[in-house]
Amino acid sequence: MNIACQLYDYIEIACMYKLEVSAILKDGEMKSGHALNTAIDRRSDVPIECIQMRINGNVENVALNEIAQLHAITDNPHFSSVSF
Repeated sequence: MNIACQLYDYIEIACMYKLEVSAILKDGEMKSGHALNTAIDRRSDVPIECIQMRINGNVENVALNEIAQLHAITDNPHFSSVSF
């Protein structure tokens, strides 16, 4: 499942500025770290669009279609919180 283009823009902004963000996933789990890049995870039969985040020193892919909300921890003029 793809996300809406305007929501994808917030992911790209977070990555471009390497913002510290927290992503609340649809299952309630929260991931916090620095946004690094977008990526396609090809480990399964279906490629999955992800945001790469540095979480506790490790790079982790977080599937975009699993994100319910994205919060900017780093102050910035672009967004503070976005619901997916």
